[in-house]
Amino acid sequence: MTSLRERQKERRSREILDAATALIGEKGYDETSVEEIAARAEVGVATVYNYFGSKNELLHALLAAYIEGELARGATVVSDPPQDMVDGMAALFGAYLDGMERTASKRLMQEFLAMAVSKQFAYGQHTFRMKMAFMEQCRQLALHYEADNQIRADVTAEEAALVCYSAVTLPYTRFLLDIEGDVRAAQLAIRRNLSLVISGLGANQEERK
Repeated sequence: MTSLRERQKERRSREILDAATALIGEKGYDETSVEEIAARAEVGVATVYNYFGSKNELLHALLAAYIEGELARGATVVSDPPQDMVDGMAALFGAYLDGMERTASKRLMQEFLAMAVSKQFAYGQHTFRMKMAFMEQCRQLALHYEADNQIRADVTAEEAALVCYSAVTLPYTRFLLDIEGDVRAAQLAIRRNLSLVISGLGANQEERK
């Protein structure tokens, strides 16, 4: 059982994260100051630094919290996957996309995307490792379809996951940069790419018998 002090610290941390999510989502990372975040969270500036150390660490914490929520959504698909591999992969990445739309603004997602090419964040070395948790869920789903003989015998689940993950990266990026259009257009593009890829990975009828 957590103590009152621990609960208070967790609540304050969440309030700071919520304030940062709102402000950075509205204005962008560079345009948002720690002072503004502290004021929105109704804490002192020193408190923000006490919890997160720096503004960069705060953005890193926002990404970690976002990924945690997305993985929880993905887990529901992995635990009870659709029968067909295309449907399953589309459901997994669709769950991520739905969560993205509900919990994070495009501006905030663009800031997460920028972390991958920013010197401040080691050009994405740390964030890349965090994002590999999505790849792991994709691999778990691929293992299910591999066991169901829906993947060619000469293709591993790891390879299938990598190709499927790569196939949805462009539609995601186009959506975040307002090139793809709305969520529905992104979902259709994701499903189309997955369908094309999986038709090349999938086992033929003889292998599935």
